[in-house]
Amino acid sequence: MNKLFKIAALACALTVGFTSCSKDDDVEDTTTPEYEAKVMVKDGETVDLATVSTTANTQGTLKRTGDVYSLRNFRQFTIGEDGAATTTAASTFFFDFKENDATDDEGPIGFANTLSSAIAVNVESGYSLYYIDKAFDEVTSTDTFIEVEGGSFGLNYSALGWLNYDRSTHVITPVADRTLVVFKDGKAYFKFRVNSVYSDETAASDYAPTNYFYYSIDYQEFK
Repeated sequence: MNKLFKIAALACALTVGFTSCSKDDDVEDTTTPEYEAKVMVKDGETVDLATVSTTANTQGTLKRTGDVYSLRNFRQFTIGEDGAATTTAASTFFFDFKENDATDDEGPIGFANTLSSAIAVNVESGYSLYYIDKAFDEVTSTDTFIEVEGGSFGLNYSALGWLNYDRSTHVITPVADRTLVVFKDGKAYFKFRVNSVYSDETAASDYAPTNYFYYSIDYQEFK
């Protein structure tokens, strides 16, 4: 009698177990898959854009920390008649925050390799540029931003801009806690800050340093 009871109990347990597994298999996965960008970077990982970029003329590194990406020593070069990158720096460096990668030309946003230091978005493709005087980490999509006329922002010199120029030392430094925001089709899309325009984020001298433009940028998508 006890033996029969044990067999029945075992059969019942197996049945419950199979039923439970079946229910688990039927549970729908509601996790939103990560966007497959052209350059994928794992959390905590740093990649060399000269190796992984889809463009042939890009230099710099890209690190991911959570949802924040850190682009360092970013620059691009002109393309020769043979289709290969030259050693001559391009006049503008183009990048796509969504794709974590540089673009060949006329990308969503361009960073000038000239003393104008202009940062400009591609307004014809629905992008616009805004800013807010608030620390990058504290900026949210619900903040009130100020639109940059024409989608181009330069030196904070003769007009309002994102970069300060010291006429006595000829050193340029980003305006402290001035966060820039890219809008796409009228909606806040990415926030970013430029930390430095000098290689390795350090001016080579206290007077008229020439190791520019190597953009150091942090960016994060609004979700």
